[in-house]
Amino acid sequence: MTNQDTQTVLQPELINQLDHKILYLGQLQAAISSNQVPAVYELLDSKKYNEQIRQRPHADSNESLAVLVADIKPAIAEFLAPELLAYLKSTFSFLVFEQATEQPTQYYVYLGDWWHHRQLGVLDVLDISFTYEDNMLRELTQAAQLSEGDSINALQIQEVNQIIAGLEAFLADDTKRTLELQVIDDQLATLQANKAGIFGRNDKTTRESLEKKQALLLATQKRLPEVQKKLAEQQDELLVLEKADALRQLELQAILSQFASVADFSTMLDKSYVAYLTRLIEG
Repeated sequence: MTNQDTQTVLQPELINQLDHKILYLGQLQAAISSNQVPAVYELLDSKKYNEQIRQRPHADSNESLAVLVADIKPAIAEFLAPELLAYLKSTFSFLVFEQATEQPTQYYVYLGDWWHHRQLGVLDVLDISFTYEDNMLRELTQAAQLSEGDSINALQIQEVNQIIAGLEAFLADDTKRTLELQVIDDQLATLQANKAGIFGRNDKTTRESLEKKQALLLATQKRLPEVQKKLAEQQDELLVLEKADALRQLELQAILSQFASVADFSTMLDKSYVAYLTRLIEG
């Protein structure tokens, strides 16, 4: 078989493959031009669309065609994002979305619009999927199960408060120790000035006892900077624990204002692909 014969045999298959790619690009162009958002999502991932929207299990993938637009996915995401975000904000009014500068097809999802709000996860616009901070949802579920007035960090807060109370008591005794040192200094000075001994044969014993007490008080005084530093650290730790509990409470209140439970909220969020596209199709 000559080279020309080989080319003749392969030519129809090659043309067929090119036709498929051209058709795919034409369909995507038409869907975008006519603002047919469901069709765009189907063309981006036909397997997911057919399985979840049309309820056709084991659907074929069109990944080999979708890769043709890999380099313009940020632009496609920019086209799809406004309407999708409007839907999500109306459905989950307490969520805040912020585009990820390093990955334009994704948005950071924050729970609440207050200062220091925490990131719940990441939204991928091109397949309407969420990647969660699992620990955050687990903590919120746990917090929802606690009795009123209790918190996740309650035990730690109690322990830190006990440590703080001990450190503050140590520092509060500083004035007393200073006065005791002053009295000892005066007594030692008196002993030194009266070598004949007002205290008689007990002078040496008295001096040694006073000096031991003086040394102990001075050693205790030297710990002041260390204790002050430790106190500041514990106060910072207490603030972190209390702030974390307060944020969780705000987050929980926001979720439970719209949903019966944290589980219901996360389930609804996971169903956003189907819920959003079904709404567009039926709308």
